[in-house]
Amino acid sequence: MKPLALVLAVVFFIVAILYLVGVLQLGVAHPGGRHVSHFVLFAVLGALCLVWMRFQGAPATRLR
Repeated sequence: MKPLALVLAVVFFIVAILYLVGVLQLGVAHPGGRHVSHFVLFAVLGALCLVWMRFQGAPATRLR
């Protein structure tokens, strides 16, 4: 699951940057310009994916 979390984090950060610079205009009510709220949303999703990746540790070992 670590590779999936990393790929999703990279995709979310790229989408966030595209919204910040105003290149991406999908699903916005007012086209044109930057959409900071969408940038924040996708940046938070990217950060959460990195946290998810961090908590995907090695399998627990049994104590004898």
